[in-house]
Amino acid sequence: MLEFWGRGRPLRRLVCGLGLLLSWPGQAAAPAAPPRPVVILFVGNSFTHGKYQPVLQYNAAGITDENHNLPAGNPRRPRYAHEPGPWGGVAGIFQRLTAEAGLRYEVHLEAVSGQTLQFHYDSARSVIDRPAGWDAVVLQEYSTRPLPASRHGQPALFGKYATRLEQLVHARNPKARVYLYETWARADQVYPANAPYHGLPLDSMAQDLHRAAYALARQNRRLQAVAPAGDAWLRAVRQGVAQRNPYAPEAGKVDLWGEDHYHPGSAGAYLSACVLFAQITGRDPRRLGPREQAAADIGLSPELTAQLQRVAYEQVKAGRKAK
Repeated sequence: MLEFWGRGRPLRRLVCGLGLLLSWPGQAAAPAAPPRPVVILFVGNSFTHGKYQPVLQYNAAGITDENHNLPAGNPRRPRYAHEPGPWGGVAGIFQRLTAEAGLRYEVHLEAVSGQTLQFHYDSARSVIDRPAGWDAVVLQEYSTRPLPASRHGQPALFGKYATRLEQLVHARNPKARVYLYETWARADQVYPANAPYHGLPLDSMAQDLHRAAYALARQNRRLQAVAPAGDAWLRAVRQGVAQRNPYAPEAGKVDLWGEDHYHPGSAGAYLSACVLFAQITGRDPRRLGPREQAAADIGLSPELTAQLQRVAYEQVKAGRKAK
């Protein structure tokens, strides 16, 4: 740095480095333009929009619900009066976490209750194949479709339509990052009599979902990564943070499922959002702290918030090592 002096005081400074910055007395430097936001689309169903309040509409004003206020007859129009929109859900929690981390994410949600990736390929092409493209896309399949056929799954259709959607996204933006959102074992598919996994541990369904997601990611290298939410749910169970069987509640352990033992409750939605946050941004959710705002807004205690952040961090870290 060179300084020019007059009457014992610096009149101006010439700063040399990469480029040239000249600062004149009384002249403010032009403000730097804010970084362009990462434009991300979440594609899924009620495992992404959350189903239950307060998650269902959480931070809806902070994201764009692509399916809100569609005209009657549109196949993407929300189907149930008990799920009022606009929706925020797991995508809304994710957006709040990124904002608190000082990141700029423009979040869009294209979710239809009870639907598959095949439905989105057939009926949501106008959103997914938008001319401007997407920087990142999260694909969430229907909860049982990746399972083996012997467990009532349709794994071939899961692979077929996840791949078709990946190709659709990359045709617009070859640099887009496409993630598979791995969902969790459903207690209603394990514990009741006549359930497909009845008599087997919860781990069995979780492991089948894991194998399907990671096998597809290995097969299709244009998929960026798996966001291992389902693995994180199982980790929370194995570590004693969460209940293994919500039909037989355990004191001192959180129930990750909602009241139907199927969809996420507030804790399950938050854990999933933390996994997505860690996988997509590369940031450590533990740094958000036990008094993180989204967790407080949906009724989680600071102690539980810290536990869920830690589980998400550990699972994403483990998944990266195993990749």
